[in-house]
Amino acid sequence: MRRIHSIRIRSALPLIAAAAVALACSSDSVTGPSTRGNAALILHFDSLKNSTSGERPGIYSQIAQMLALGAPVGTGTITIDGVPKHVHVIGVRLIGVSEGAPFDSGYAVAAWQGDGSDTAITFIQSGAVVTAISAFGDSSAISFGGTGSVVPGALGASCTSFTAPGDIEIPTTISCNIQPATDAFSITLGGGAGPAVTLPRQTVAGIRAEIEAPPPPC
Repeated sequence: MRRIHSIRIRSALPLIAAAAVALACSSDSVTGPSTRGNAALILHFDSLKNSTSGERPGIYSQIAQMLALGAPVGTGTITIDGVPKHVHVIGVRLIGVSEGAPFDSGYAVAAWQGDGSDTAITFIQSGAVVTAISAFGDSSAISFGGTGSVVPGALGASCTSFTAPGDIEIPTTISCNIQPATDAFSITLGGGAGPAVTLPRQTVAGIRAEIEAPPPPC
C-alpha cells in the first residue's frame, strides 16, 4: 500500500513581504489559532524554500502547502534536549481518495520559531512510521524512528484555502474542515546522535482534508 507520506506530504508538503516578516517575527504571546496571516506566510516560506539548501527547502515547502490548504496557525511548545521553545504550530491530516473511496492517510505537524529560518521542524506520521525534517541553526536533516500519538478532535467549519506560488504543489481537495488534534511526538535527530526533539502532548490547530490521489498499486 502506498502511503500518503510518499504521495503528497513529502513532495507537496514555498518575495519576502514586510507583512510576512512582521507576522513571523511577532511576539511569543499566546494567541488563538488564525488564518489571517496565511497569505503573507506562504510567500515568506516560499522565499525561504528558494533561498536555502539541504533539507530546508523540503520543510519550508511543506509549511507553505499546509498554510495554502487553510491550516490555522496556533502556538505551542517543542523541546530540544529538554529546553522548551515557544513556537508557531499547525497540523494537517490528509486522506487519500481514489475512485470515491479513501485508501490511506497521513498526518503532519509543523512547528517554527520566529521567522522559521533558524528553528523549524515537521513531524510526519504515516501508519506506524514517524519521520522528521528539521532545520536548527546551520543544520538540516531528515530523521527516522520517531514516535507519535495523534488524537483527532471534532470537525469544524470548512477550510479557507489560499493561493500559493506555482512551485508549491497543492493537492486537489475533495473536502476540507478545521480539525484540531491532541498530538505528542518525539524523535532523536541525526540517526540517534541527537539532539532529542519532542512536541509534548498538546492541542494543535489543524485541518482534515480529503484529496484526490492516484490509486494504490496492485
